[in-house]
Amino acid sequence: MKSVLTIFAVVLLLVSCKSAPPIPRDASAQIYFQRAQSLSDDGEYVKAMKIYQDFLEYQPEAAHEDSFSARYEIAVLQMKKNRLAEAQAGLESILADYNDLDKSSGAPAWVKILSQKMLQEVKDRASKPKKWFGWFG
Repeated sequence: MKSVLTIFAVVLLLVSCKSAPPIPRDASAQIYFQRAQSLSDDGEYVKAMKIYQDFLEYQPEAAHEDSFSARYEIAVLQMKKNRLAEAQAGLESILADYNDLDKSSGAPAWVKILSQKMLQEVKDRASKPKKWFGWFG
């Protein structure tokens, strides 16, 4: 009986350690965003970016609110990975697209406001000289 319980515990452990199942292409934005946020919370920034990119690829007709939010989150993750050029390009693209929309488009104002602030932060970080550690002081 003990060996059966041991085997069951090992199987349960192995099953729980598996990665999450893939997200169906037609899943709701909420499911994509929850999975990406969970990965981001765990420090898995590249995997989280992939989830947002998949959402944008698989659901190109998504509401402006969702597509702008996903693009913004990708830029945030790129900044966390210190990919400043990519973050800057993404933020500039978001802001350019806002300029092409009318106010009734459904694009969330918060994304525009935060993109402007974050773009300045990215530019500030990119313009600072890199600090050398170790031998070079």
